[in-house]
Amino acid sequence: MALTLFALVLILSIVIALLARKGLIAANMSDIMVASGSFGAFLLFFISVGEIYSIGTLIGAPGAVYSKGANYGIWFICYILLAYVVGYLLNPAIWKLGQLSKAVTIADLFGWRFNSKAMQVLVALVCILFLIPWVQNQFAGMAILLKYLDLGINFGTAVVVSALIAFVYIAAAGIRSSAYVSILKDFLLIMAVVAVGTAAIVASPNGVSGIFHSVAQKMPHMLTVTTHPVTAGATFTLSTILFQMLGFYMLPFTLQGTLSSKSARNLRKNAVLMPIYMVMFPFLMIAAYFALVNIPGLEKPDFALLAVAVQHLPGWVIGTIAGGGALTAILVMAFTALSVGGLFSKNILAVIKPDMGQAQMVRWTQIVTAVFLAAGVVMTLYYPALMAGVITVSYSGLTQTFVGLFFAFFWKGCTKWGVGAGLLAGVIYLFLPVAAPYGLNKGIIAMAINVLASVLVSLLTQPDAETQGRFEIYKQFKETAA
Repeated sequence: MALTLFALVLILSIVIALLARKGLIAANMSDIMVASGSFGAFLLFFISVGEIYSIGTLIGAPGAVYSKGANYGIWFICYILLAYVVGYLLNPAIWKLGQLSKAVTIADLFGWRFNSKAMQVLVALVCILFLIPWVQNQFAGMAILLKYLDLGINFGTAVVVSALIAFVYIAAAGIRSSAYVSILKDFLLIMAVVAVGTAAIVASPNGVSGIFHSVAQKMPHMLTVTTHPVTAGATFTLSTILFQMLGFYMLPFTLQGTLSSKSARNLRKNAVLMPIYMVMFPFLMIAAYFALVNIPGLEKPDFALLAVAVQHLPGWVIGTIAGGGALTAILVMAFTALSVGGLFSKNILAVIKPDMGQAQMVRWTQIVTAVFLAAGVVMTLYYPALMAGVITVSYSGLTQTFVGLFFAFFWKGCTKWGVGAGLLAGVIYLFLPVAAPYGLNKGIIAMAINVLASVLVSLLTQPDAETQGRFEIYKQFKETAA
């Protein structure tokens, strides 16, 4: 029964993806990557959530709480909630710059604003590099899900099939397929989390209070943020919250969702409504702490939520949870791979070969997408990684683009040399074998170096007339665009 429901969920997602072809406007990069900016508030809401709440929500978050306690719970909840505030202010500006530049990727925004093909290439390379661990995160989640639930599926086969389904989403209708599949995925994700959390509450003699009373008695340190010394936990947690709330909408696939909107107004409405999805997090925390006191000694912390499900839910619910979890991972694989394909074909290959047509770019996007997914399969089979650690690596690099984009909006004198130098300096620091001072998140130190280098080099160089003119064009457009 569990295996049947698991398969039905995946088959249904493929049917939905194929039906999304009816909305295809034209086989060009704009439609494949950002649906030609045609998404209304309804689809935009679901695609935004589809990109944000991945397999890490289902497995990584409770796993981190199970192993590290309150520090990680506070981090996970706070940075997302604060990111919505950033998105409310930032996303309309990104959309307006995208309208002017006809952007379909984050690299397009940089290339147009700073009048630089080299900037396009640099941003694309950085994004592709740090999206590799992001897609590995999804495959690693699939590995954990399938291995623990033991549905009778060969693990290697399941991972390959997942990559093939992700490719089908992209090949069918690009971002449109993912948007429609997101509706099914979100329903199943919320159902799964609420079901497991509720099962934990029912299984505890005194419900929620009983769970946390047991934790307080047996391991009270798991309910408090480590502050003595401050660098042992609080400094890292708070700096990570600050850093990742700034980078939340810099993820290339998230930014593509922003560019797919019909209007800036829809983006602001979405930012107001997005916290509704945080209803899942109390159930995630409840399940994680229940597992901590009732299922100690798990082989891997990432098994926490799944262990509760297996012990306290019937087989048909397990199958539905497995299908929803797999769909969550596959959907984000598709988003990530599409971003990589677009960045490579439009911002690297098309710069090398300027006469490349739209049809060629679309073909190359699909080819690179397939190669990227295949590489993800190989990495998952031979180099698995813990969920939370992999996410941190991706955020550290991708958030560095925030600095250049912020200056693009607010500083007329910022130059391509400054933004390029800052981005390179920040990324290079991330790869140095040194620890961040005072227990801070290494990414936020890299961002400080990024800002410093961007400012110093910009002050020592001059923006060309076209770059300055584009700043003025954006400023005027920002004042008039809805």
